Amino acid sequence: MLAPPSITKGLYYPVTASVSLAAIALTLLWWSGRPMDELFMNYLVWDKWQVWRALSCTLLHVNFFHLAFNLYWVWTFGTLVERVFGHLRCAGIFLLLALGSSLAEYTFLNGGVGLSGVGYGLWGLLWVLEKRDPRFADAVDKQTSMTFIVWFFLCIVLTIAGVMAVANIAHGVGALMGVLLGFAICGQGLARWKNIAALSAVIILGLAGATVYWPWINFSKYAESEVEQAALADLDKNPAHAVEVLNIAVRMHNAPARAWYNLGVAYQHAGRYTEAIKALNHAAQMPDADPNMQKAALDPTVFPEQGSTNNF
Repeated sequence: MLAPPSITKGLYYPVTASVSLAAIALTLLWWSGRPMDELFMNYLVWDKWQVWRALSCTLLHVNFFHLAFNLYWVWTFGTLVERVFGHLRCAGIFLLLALGSSLAEYTFLNGGVGLSGVGYGLWGLLWVLEKRDPRFADAVDKQTSMTFIVWFFLCIVLTIAGVMAVANIAHGVGALMGVLLGFAICGQGLARWKNIAALSAVIILGLAGATVYWPWINFSKYAESEVEQAALADLDKNPAHAVEVLNIAVRMHNAPARAWYNLGVAYQHAGRYTEAIKALNHAAQMPDADPNMQKAALDPTVFPEQGSTNNF
């Protein structure tokens, strides 16, 4: 395997160096206690189309090992890609891998942080090119590939066991995108276009899954609560939108009484009092209804708005 350049050569690799420095700086700020909500994947992705969060979240890391591991491989692989393909193409590859892997993770789960999707993508890319492009000879050896494969499955086990939450979907989709990109780069004719089409499909499906269809296909236990949160954030400024979003929440799997209660609050803010009463009555009759909900059903004029956010 080719040895990475010294970090003192960072000026020769401005894209890889900039990504690495940004990850270090933002991660240290996060560790110092500064809120980084504006960088995470959350309801603003699908509700307000803030898709750029799929890129910003990759720059944050949860601990030193997470940061060091990702930066080592991003530097090792990224500098080689940047030297061969140039700065602009390298930047495009980084953006593509970060976007696709983050969107895929958020489509089905809560979203993650870190550059591991990019790292796996670069590994997949070089795994293909190392065998087909002499410029990448010895870029990835068997030991490195085995490390990535073992770590991938170990992370799945650790996640299932509850030892450590890992963005395993981002790892897998990042690697897949890297492989497809590698075959697209070195392929010819129809085979090349098939890989380009497959890579495009991953991005399109990720965009659709993380935005338009997110409330319907995300299977994390926090999905329904996040839909409610999106509605409550607009309750005062745009009650009609809050009603629309909460109508999605109450149709989601295992929607709690709280969702119906919040829908009643939203209807009340929108001046739709008959529908508000119906929603409040429905909430009050559910097994998990609390006294506030039952009180609101008896007298909708006194139900407390603060109860609408009681579980957030």
